[in-house]
Amino acid sequence: MSVVIIANLLILLWVVARSLKRLRQTTLPTATCCAIGGLVVAIVAQSIELIDPEQANGWVDLGWYFAAVVLLCPGIAVLGARRPGASAWAFFVLLPLVLVLMWPAVASFQVARPVDSIEIEVPALVGLGLVLIMSGGNYFGTRYTMSTFYYAVSIVLLVVPMSVASPDFFPERSTARFIASLGFLLAISETNRRSKAEPDDEISRFDVLWFDFMDSFGMVWAKRVMDRVNESARHEKWAMHLELHGFVPVAEAPVADSPSADELLRTEERIEHTFRWLLKRFVDPEWIDARLRVPTAGQALPDERTSSEEN
Repeated sequence: MSVVIIANLLILLWVVARSLKRLRQTTLPTATCCAIGGLVVAIVAQSIELIDPEQANGWVDLGWYFAAVVLLCPGIAVLGARRPGASAWAFFVLLPLVLVLMWPAVASFQVARPVDSIEIEVPALVGLGLVLIMSGGNYFGTRYTMSTFYYAVSIVLLVVPMSVASPDFFPERSTARFIASLGFLLAISETNRRSKAEPDDEISRFDVLWFDFMDSFGMVWAKRVMDRVNESARHEKWAMHLELHGFVPVAEAPVADSPSADELLRTEERIEHTFRWLLKRFVDPEWIDARLRVPTAGQALPDERTSSEEN
């Protein structure tokens, strides 16, 4: 089983590492690096079990718990993925978070008796669960909802069997890690499938940009950007306003009172200006251009929205 788990983790590591190229125009590489780090730690931990399955239970448990903690960090990293403080977030939030969450496992580990498995107390498990809710809850409501659910379940499978309060119906640790590795594979497969889905031809280019931003950065940042966009819409009297499901007319009006072509053109110009101004803290102009189908200098217009995201 250890060989299969390591193989699954290596596949995950390869897929996640390739995504760094796709995310280079955003502030999300830190989140991706956290995922890579967690997978590397998990591979090392499982390799120790493969080499010495009887005498290193404590080291294996400690490694897997460390991996689970680091794999919680991508979602937390996204919550701080705004320029100019995105880099500092890793040192002032992510690192202290890992240290705090790791302390109960380190305290339970006995260096003199590495054969003994570690046992996580309930308060530590509750704290980790709260971080998991913060990390994953940001993506519930996006097109990656099911991917996040699979990911969260996999984290739970890694941690709960190491708890003193593990329910009887939970699988033992090795089996739980095997199922978790499959859960991570399912999560990444669902993410890739959803990210390659073509947008509806009937939606506007601004909706394409909006949906990609919301799905990439989650509901927390989407709500804040939406509030700022609608603030500008009210102040400048746009013909449309932004909701979670895209841009909609300000109000249902009779045909005679419908916005003129000039008003709609002015609104679109203001929407693009506002989006570019707000999203520059999260993504590069080229990322926006690809979704608005605007060719950059020396670059042909992509035939498909997802062509810019190919690895």
